[in-house]
Amino acid sequence: MNIGRTLFWFKDGNDKLNEFDDNFFALGTLLNRLLNQKYEGKKIKFINLDLSTDLTYELYPVLPKDTPYYYGGYLRYYGTFDREVFESLTFAEQSRYVWDKAHIYLNKAAIFLKNQKLAEAVEYAYQKGLEIDLNPDYRLVENEFFLSGQKLKAAVWVNFKEDGMYSKFTLEKSGAIIFEKDIDKTQKGIEFFLEIYKAIELQNNDIIIKGVKDVQYLPLKISLKGVLSDVGNG
Repeated sequence: MNIGRTLFWFKDGNDKLNEFDDNFFALGTLLNRLLNQKYEGKKIKFINLDLSTDLTYELYPVLPKDTPYYYGGYLRYYGTFDREVFESLTFAEQSRYVWDKAHIYLNKAAIFLKNQKLAEAVEYAYQKGLEIDLNPDYRLVENEFFLSGQKLKAAVWVNFKEDGMYSKFTLEKSGAIIFEKDIDKTQKGIEFFLEIYKAIELQNNDIIIKGVKDVQYLPLKISLKGVLSDVGNG
């Protein structure tokens, strides 16, 4: 990936709003993923988008309000938000609020950096996100193979929910899910959770999900014996 990560950071005066940080970790992940689908410019290690109240900038006048900053591959934008207005919105409305802010801030950053490729990626990501209703769920890793003469797609997904982040395995045939299994769960905002799973293999009618060594349940074997008859039909 040409962009390592994208995160939103909320602050009100001296208070770091960690709950908001965690709630919109999923949106930052979505934005980062969509940017990388288009962006082919110079590598950006991290994008940090600050959403801070006016009080924050009053207490810390050294912070360059409404201004991008770039150094050594790190891009930051010192943005603003109205906490009172924000907290009056539904979560869906808050997500659109943050998405629109990111669009504005990254466009300004692209102009500041004279990075046309970033500008193109920002517009693509913004529109694509709206097309999918800002749904951050996605396949972390996937593979296709033939079983019983049928072409199948196996995938490990990450699903972002109100109470945390979940991973699950799905097996698809002709675009329809014929088998799924929950794998794991963690709290919101844990970046490591997005890096656990590395590969899916088929071995003797068993699915083997491989990943980092530090996770005790990996590699994970999932037997497909119960679904083989379903695969063979149709």
